[in-house]
Amino acid sequence: MDKNWFSYRSHGQLILLLVILGYIFLMLGNGRMSLTHPDEVFYIQSAKEMVKHNSWLTPMIFDKPQFEKPILSYQLFAIAIKYFGNGPFVARFWPSFFGILGVCVTYWIAWMLFGRKQLAFLAGMILCTSFIYFALSRAVLTDMIFSIWVTITFGFFYLAYRFKKYEDVGLIFFFIFAAISVLTKGLLGIILPVVAITIFLWSKRDLGFLKKRSVIIGMLLFILIVLPWHWLMYQKYGKVFIDEYFNNVHVRRILEAEHAKSDHWYFYPMMMFVGVMPWSFFWFPVVALIIQSFRKRNPDLDKIKFLLAWMGTVFVVLQIAHSKLASYIFPLYPTIAILFAHYLDQVIEGHKTKSIPVSYKICVSAMAVWLLVIAIGGVVYGMMKTQDIVPIGIIVIFSFLLSGLAIFKLISIFKGKSLRAIFSYVGIDVVLLSVLLFAQPHVEPWVSCKNISEAFKKIDQSDSVILTSKFYVRGVRYYTDRSVAVIDINGKGFFSPHPIPFLDSDQKVLDFLAQQKVTYAIVKEGNVKDLKRIIEGKPYFLEELTGSGGKYILRIQKT
Repeated sequence: MDKNWFSYRSHGQLILLLVILGYIFLMLGNGRMSLTHPDEVFYIQSAKEMVKHNSWLTPMIFDKPQFEKPILSYQLFAIAIKYFGNGPFVARFWPSFFGILGVCVTYWIAWMLFGRKQLAFLAGMILCTSFIYFALSRAVLTDMIFSIWVTITFGFFYLAYRFKKYEDVGLIFFFIFAAISVLTKGLLGIILPVVAITIFLWSKRDLGFLKKRSVIIGMLLFILIVLPWHWLMYQKYGKVFIDEYFNNVHVRRILEAEHAKSDHWYFYPMMMFVGVMPWSFFWFPVVALIIQSFRKRNPDLDKIKFLLAWMGTVFVVLQIAHSKLASYIFPLYPTIAILFAHYLDQVIEGHKTKSIPVSYKICVSAMAVWLLVIAIGGVVYGMMKTQDIVPIGIIVIFSFLLSGLAIFKLISIFKGKSLRAIFSYVGIDVVLLSVLLFAQPHVEPWVSCKNISEAFKKIDQSDSVILTSKFYVRGVRYYTDRSVAVIDINGKGFFSPHPIPFLDSDQKVLDFLAQQKVTYAIVKEGNVKDLKRIIEGKPYFLEELTGSGGKYILRIQKT
């Protein structure tokens, strides 16, 4: 492929090609893997209970209201369940759909910025094949949906700023999609874009751009869209809503780490590198290109400033908070894809004049070497550790394919075929997707509660409360539709309140067991040891019935 190939294609043709790539990488095969614990089952169980209770404005979990996120994503999941059933493909449809949409939106923004079809297509392709984008498009989380709303919000601002005739429309839709973002994941939906565009306009000495009548109209529409649901929930639930939605979700996450292991200054920089694998090594020449753009004040500098204001705002705002997850900074990945595409577009143009940057050759060679290291390491580790989970044959095939891609990249660079090397990056995702589909039956018992729950339902059909480990409680609830209680000795409660018994001491466990003649448990190995220790010398008999994927079914009966 070269520039001429892209210049002779319409936007519709290129976007259609991106949609096809998006379907293959982001949606194909989504129904094979059962919903995983703990997060996928949380969101779908909430939507499932909304349908069950006909509660279309209040999210539910364990038959009680919950406010970990606003309503919009839950409503989308609930609509899918109500009209298309409750299977894994339906559950993952919306994240995958928004993943594909985000690829197209990134193409649109890249085109508005640089006016080059080749660059815009590369931006969409890079985003589509980045590992974190690949993963979150196939997971039932709100992050993909939220991030694409935010991306569309930025797109409409730039439409307004770049094209005078779309100024009013762009600004009004900026606020409309910011409002939709808020109803998806909270106040970050307005904080991120407003801070970013303010920084961008300040850098341009053009804050006066916001003194438009359409800004006032947009702000009023924002309030009209956002306020009703929040006001209704406050009127209906009062302090419960304020404490969980505002204090716990918005304030506490800033002050306290939900996941202590990721609360480090280097976590998000590391995720920005790892998340865009297999393209990660291009960070080095891209940073050099950005620095050069500022030094030489080249014509693309304003466009780079816009992308940096967007990226930097997301990074800094979320870096301040102690609660950190890779998915939290997800709204900045379209900017990385566009900047990488800007660099690679220049590489392709240089290819026509036989001027291939040394930095490009080094990056491709580094990725090829990294693939060889993974291939060799995968075989060694597979033989030592994982033969009981994923068959060594699958690991060997995976390593063989990665080795082939690595050698292909090295040969392409050696022969000066730089374009082949660029598009061979897509092959890495093809290999990854193929291996995941083949490994799914072996991995599923370890990441999902479906198998163990199906085995449990054959053992017991009563309505007794199931005792389960904290990590599995949502999955057990989802797959059994039974009441549940959590055993987590000396453990901490859930970051967001769960209206179920939480047994964190020996005495609480004994009190719980006393309430039922027979108690069934679905627990991890550590909790099996806890239960054996707790009932030792007490009038109970514990029987291990079966196990799967590190989970065990126990029957505890009064003697």
